[in-house]
Amino acid sequence: MVIGSGSGDASGLPPEVTNSLSGVVVGPSLQTGAVHGDVHVHLDSAAATAQSAVDIAAALQAALGPPADVFRRQAVEQLLADLEAVHRDYLVMFESILEKTPAAWERETPDFAERVRAVAELLRRLRLAYEPVRVRVHSTAEALHGTAVRQPERVFVDAVLAYFPTGELRVDEEHHPWRTSGTAVLDHLYRALDGELGQELRALIAATLALHRQRWLEVCRAHAALRLGGGAGG
Repeated sequence: MVIGSGSGDASGLPPEVTNSLSGVVVGPSLQTGAVHGDVHVHLDSAAATAQSAVDIAAALQAALGPPADVFRRQAVEQLLADLEAVHRDYLVMFESILEKTPAAWERETPDFAERVRAVAELLRRLRLAYEPVRVRVHSTAEALHGTAVRQPERVFVDAVLAYFPTGELRVDEEHHPWRTSGTAVLDHLYRALDGELGQELRALIAATLALHRQRWLEVCRAHAALRLGGGAGG
C-alpha cells in the first residue's frame, strides 16, 4: 500500500500522487481509494490485506482471551440458560401439584388417599421431563467448580450447585445422601399414603417452591455480579 500526498487541479480530478510519503497501512487506517485532505491511499498489494486480517484476528484474540477462557464463558452462559429451564419446570411442576394436593384437615375424608396417590403419580411423571437437563447442569457446574476460576465465577458456580445438591432423579442413600426436591416431595407423598404424615403436604410443597425461588434469586445475583465484572459473555 502506498500513501502519497498531492493536490487537485482545476479540473476537479483526483490529484496525482507525488509519493512524498509511502509505506504499508493496516488495521483501522485502511480505507481503499479514500482521499483525506491531500493524502491519497492506494491498494498496492495483497500483503496489506493479509496483514490487516492478521491484525484483526489478533485484536479479536486479545479481546476474547485464550480458547480455554472463551469455552468457560460459553459454558457459564449455557449453565445459566439450562438452570433457568429447570427452574421454570420446577415452578410449573410444584404449582400444579400444589393445586391438587389435599389439605391436612381433609385427611379423614374418604378420597384423601386416592387424591394423594393421584398427585404422587402426576409428580412422578412430571419430574421426568427435565431429568437430562438437571444432570447436565449439575455435571457442568461440578466441572467448572473444579477448574481454577476467579472469585465471581466461583460464587456463581457455587450458587448453581446450591440450587439443588444433585441432578439425579433417584439416589442411593448410602453413596448419594442428597436428593432432588421432586424426589423428596414424592417420598413425603408416599409416606402420607402409609400413614406417616410428618409434615402437612401443602405446606411442604409451598415451602419447596419458596426455597427454589430464593435459590434462583441467589443464582441471578451471582451471575449479575459476574457479568458486571466482565467474567462471562462480555
